[in-house]
Amino acid sequence: MNKTQKIPTRQALMLLGTVLLVVLAASLGVLALVNSRMSAYEKTTPEAAVSTYLQQVQQRQFHDLYTAYQNRTGSLSSEDDFARAMEDLAQADPDSLTTVYADNEDGTISCTVYSNNQSLALLTLRQQQQQWQVEVQLPEEENLSYLIDAPRQAQVLVNGIALDERYRKEDEVPSAAFERYSGSAITVPQVSRYEISDLMSPPEVSAEGYQVVMDALEPRFFIGTQPNEQQRQQLEETMRAIAEAAARFTTADGSLSALTRYFLDGSEFLSRIRTMDNQWFTGHAGVRFEQAEISDLILLSDTSAIGKITFDYTVESDVYEDRTYTCGYQITLVQNNGRWAAVDLVINNDLHPDHS
Repeated sequence: MNKTQKIPTRQALMLLGTVLLVVLAASLGVLALVNSRMSAYEKTTPEAAVSTYLQQVQQRQFHDLYTAYQNRTGSLSSEDDFARAMEDLAQADPDSLTTVYADNEDGTISCTVYSNNQSLALLTLRQQQQQWQVEVQLPEEENLSYLIDAPRQAQVLVNGIALDERYRKEDEVPSAAFERYSGSAITVPQVSRYEISDLMSPPEVSAEGYQVVMDALEPRFFIGTQPNEQQRQQLEETMRAIAEAAARFTTADGSLSALTRYFLDGSEFLSRIRTMDNQWFTGHAGVRFEQAEISDLILLSDTSAIGKITFDYTVESDVYEDRTYTCGYQITLVQNNGRWAAVDLVINNDLHPDHS
C-alpha cells in the first residue's frame, strides 16, 4: 500500500523562509551593484558630480564632505568652520540653484553656484581616474595664515590634525620671540617653524606636554613648557617690575636707568626707549600701578621665557579728574648671570580685558 508522507507545517514554513532570504539577498546584491555603478556614473560628468555634491550639502552630510575635503586638500580648518561655510548653500531652495561652469588652464573646471542670482559657492572639479572630484573653495577674506614656532620634538596639532613635513617651513632657526634682539650675551633657542594657511577662523593649536600662546602682535604661536613654581614666581616678579618701570618712565615718574637695568644690550626696545622724550606728559600729583595680571607665561627653553602682563596705570591730578590707562605688554626674558632680564617688550593695549 502506497502511503503519502506530508511535510510538517513548521518545516514548510522554514523552507519557504529560506527561499525568501535567498531571493532577498540576491535582490540586495543586484541593487548594490546598480547603486555602485550609478554612483560611479554620477561622477563621470562634471554636471552629475556637482549635482551629487549639492544634494549631499542640502542633506547636511557635512562630516563626510569635510573628511573628503580635508583628505584631498590638506586643509586644517575645523569641521565646525567648514559646516558654517556651507550653511548658506544648505539652506538655499534647491529649485533656485543654478550653476555656471568655466574651464581652467590646469585642466580643472570652476563651477559657481547661484541662488536667485546671488553667488553662494565656488567649486573646483578635478578629474581623477575618469571621475570628477568636487572641492569647495573658501572665500579669500577667510583664508587666515599663521606661523608656529615649536620645539623640534613637539608634535603640533591644528584643530586636532597632526602637522607633518608639508607644513614645516624651517628647522633649527632662532625663535621669533628674539627677532628684535641683536645681542650676543645669550644663546637664542632654536625651533622648528610651521606655516599654516587657508583657515576659516583662528585655529586651535596644541601639542601634548606643551603650552601654546599667541604672539601679541603677529599671527604667530609660540609653543613651550610651563615654568616650575620657583621660576614662575621669579618671572612674574620681574615682569611686574619691568611693566611698572616702563609706565613710570613714560610719564616722567621714573628714571631711564630704573627701566634699562632690567634689559640686556642688543634689545630693539632698549634702543628706542633711550631716545624717547618723556617730558610731554602734563604735570600731575602722582601715579598708581594697579590690577597687574600675568598670563600666557611659558618657557621657550630652560633659560628663556615669554609672557604677557596687563595693568591699570592711573595718573592722579589735583586739578582734573584722575585718568586711568589700561595697558598691555608682552615681554621676552632670559636668564643671565643668575637673574631674569628682558630682551624685548612690545606694547599692545588690546591685551587688556577692558579692550576685549
